[in-house]
Amino acid sequence: MPKRDYSKNTKPSLWRWLKTHTEFLLISALIFTALSQYFFRPQTQSFEQMIDTGVLRVLISDEPDSQFVFNHQHFGFEYELLSGFAAKHEVELKLTIVPYAELYARLKNGQGDIAVGGIIDTPFVHRVSEPTIPWFKARTTVVYLRGTPKPTSIEELAQAEVKASSRYYELNELQELNIKDDYRSEYTLLGAVASGSERFALTTNYRALAAKHYLPELNRSFLLPESVKLVWALPQRSDKSLLNAINNYLTESLEVGLPRELADRYFARKTRLSRFDALAVHRRIETILPQFEYAFRRASRRGNVDWHLLAALSYQESRWSNDAVSPTGVRGIMQLTQETAEYMGVDDRMDLDQSIDGAARYLKYLNNRLPDSIKEPERTWFALGSYNVGLKHVLAAYRKVRGQGNDPRIWSNIAEVLPTLYDYPFSQGVQAVDYVDRVQIFTDIVRFHDIHLRDDDYFESLALTELDSEPESDIDDEEGPEMNVLHEQETGH
Repeated sequence: MPKRDYSKNTKPSLWRWLKTHTEFLLISALIFTALSQYFFRPQTQSFEQMIDTGVLRVLISDEPDSQFVFNHQHFGFEYELLSGFAAKHEVELKLTIVPYAELYARLKNGQGDIAVGGIIDTPFVHRVSEPTIPWFKARTTVVYLRGTPKPTSIEELAQAEVKASSRYYELNELQELNIKDDYRSEYTLLGAVASGSERFALTTNYRALAAKHYLPELNRSFLLPESVKLVWALPQRSDKSLLNAINNYLTESLEVGLPRELADRYFARKTRLSRFDALAVHRRIETILPQFEYAFRRASRRGNVDWHLLAALSYQESRWSNDAVSPTGVRGIMQLTQETAEYMGVDDRMDLDQSIDGAARYLKYLNNRLPDSIKEPERTWFALGSYNVGLKHVLAAYRKVRGQGNDPRIWSNIAEVLPTLYDYPFSQGVQAVDYVDRVQIFTDIVRFHDIHLRDDDYFESLALTELDSEPESDIDDEEGPEMNVLHEQETGH
């Protein structure tokens, strides 16, 4: 066979074929990639498939009122509402925690069966998903930095730049404003206002109320006229069985007032910190807590108690002072009595590790002695009340509430009765209730800082803020009507 001569600008036939068919190959590769992504991506489930698998895949916002972890369990305003649906149908919630800005793209790509977390009913949500019926109604408010001019009307804001999460973008009453879409977490955006790097931002009234403890330099101005409605979002698909099942559950929940009950539990606390007290907590978190954080985390692992809770309990007891000694003789960073220290095997109450470890074990001991019917997080509040006032008094209140025909497993019912026990001074009962409330608030603040504000520029701004010599009320004029609006519920579709 004669040799082929490649010296006359000839090339192998395969090379010539590739060169002449490059465009065809590129188009084919793109089509193959697109088809692969379509056919092999995770598929969303129908109601029947959810029952068969026993799992509901949930895309949930990373914002703290949607969900948070406490004592190794998930809680939160929206999480608890959705967990009722899971319990009703005996399925497990498989959570994927994502930034709000990623919810819809992940939902479209089949990474979840439902998206949850501060979703406002707007035309955009209807274009990209199948929303549920509205299950909660709130108002939008404008927030600004304390000490700067307070906006009083929409007309006044029209000349300013207002930052807002994309969830507000299509609200009718905001069309005349200079809204700048911001893809940061809404709480990160609120922190930017509190630090002075942004002038104004929009948020819901209940988030503004919660943020007063997290961001004490944040002030609310006025409420926008229209209410916003919260929904959940499901993928757009022809099978509506899962959507219909969730809508039925939400209708039942609205009839018994469950969304309102959860809103009261998470946002309508009776005890509220003054700005002075809230700033003091944040400054000590930044300057003192790092010295003790490792000890709290270590005791948490040993005693299986949330470290944020241990740190909050210690702040309530000693303001994180390991040298604290009270007039009644309690000592150390956890203010253990001599009797409790001996019972828990603590030799030296002024020893940091011994004191924290002893307090963690004692709190767990109290928790274990409570009736099994009390579930978390109520169980922890009962244990805290017992830590302060004694287990026998909390159990006496439990029996009295049960005798009255009310639910004794709910701490708020115990809190109503504890100050009235016939064999216990009223003032100490009130003090015990306030004690639990304050530890709850401090726990929220420590957790929020740890997860959302660590190394944030907001804390650099606190160093420039002078504390007032006297505490001031943190409740502004709008809070009363805001809480009334918070309780308005959607009962229709």
